Amino acid sequence: MEKKYVRDVMHNGIIACPIETPVAEALALMQSNRIHALALVDGPGYLAGIVSQTDLLRAWKQGSSFDEVINGPVSAIMTRSVVTCMPEMELERAVKLLNSHRIHRLIVVEERNDGRFWPIGVLSMTDLVRTMEAAE
Repeated sequence: MEKKYVRDVMHNGIIACPIETPVAEALALMQSNRIHALALVDGPGYLAGIVSQTDLLRAWKQGSSFDEVINGPVSAIMTRSVVTCMPEMELERAVKLLNSHRIHRLIVVEERNDGRFWPIGVLSMTDLVRTMEAAE
């Protein structure tokens, strides 16, 4: 069986916003693009975190008021330790990462000259299901 790599299945391109973006704007961006999470970037565009619908729910559950959460910056509720992968990673290993971390997506990154990571795409469970369906 031919090996598949993340680059063969991933969604190229990324929908992201700066970490200073108000949660309300980030939520509107997710809704308009019909996605469940956004990559968050710092000033030059390097990966700084991710914000998902789960992060929003967690913030409200932890006692923050709706107004505090929705009007605050995404940096206040984001997940900072993002599980990432490179496009050259074997797909089987990426699936294991998703399962072991119990997450729905990996941010696909490339390393830049200064050693920081630039988001270039997303590998989601939906991408994997589509790939399995196409193989049948």
